[in-house]
Amino acid sequence: MRFYPSSMSAGLWRNRAFRSDDVDFVGGYLRPGETFVDVGANVGQLSLAAAMRVTPSGRVIAIEAHPRTCKYLEGNVRLNDLNIEVHNTAIGSAHGELFFTDFHSDDMNFASATPPPGGATLRVPVRPLDSIIGDRPVDLLKVDVEGFEVDLLKGASRTVGNCRCLYMEDSELNLRRAGTSRAELYRRLNDHGFDLFHLRDGQLEPASPEVPGPNDDNLIAIRPAATLELLARTGLRQAPTSNDVRAPVRVSSG
Repeated sequence: MRFYPSSMSAGLWRNRAFRSDDVDFVGGYLRPGETFVDVGANVGQLSLAAAMRVTPSGRVIAIEAHPRTCKYLEGNVRLNDLNIEVHNTAIGSAHGELFFTDFHSDDMNFASATPPPGGATLRVPVRPLDSIIGDRPVDLLKVDVEGFEVDLLKGASRTVGNCRCLYMEDSELNLRRAGTSRAELYRRLNDHGFDLFHLRDGQLEPASPEVPGPNDDNLIAIRPAATLELLARTGLRQAPTSNDVRAPVRVSSG
């Protein structure tokens, strides 16, 4: 990867193992010939790792909203001569536009329906994920959209219905900034038939909005019948249940 002027590039320059937990999960889960969709791809760390794992017959679709960051992503794709489908767009519930912050510390940038106070902003196009993926089956969908995860799900019914596993950011702070909550995110994923877990210390711990946790976490959504396969692929363990550790909680939509 090139040392572009970005927070992710700087983090990798200082420490080659920067965000290695994400790389380990994506690389451990995927198999040759499978499809990986990376929403919020940044400069391409996970997309590149996935492409090297699923090639030559697999597919990687990388989506990045910020135009400058997307150019860095495209540069890294060319550098590695990998067949990655790149889209420069935000992902939401419908076609349109969003405001996007343009902070120098690009890992702090986020989308907003109205101009956020302070700092420069850009207008970026928005597309539903279904308009990009269509009916193509997805083995692993990674989502990091700084709080717009619920809005993404509203425009991704077909994609999520054809998806085996999701790996997504879970931040109550970011979700609230976007006008929603963890409870809403969890309910929508439950309604799609997924059980929810957090990945901590090599174990899958049941996730529930009623159980306090870190503000920033990674959420794994997996269909119940596929949980054992996920464990076998990744070498992860399922946390033992006890009076203090509950089974995955399905959030009522009533």
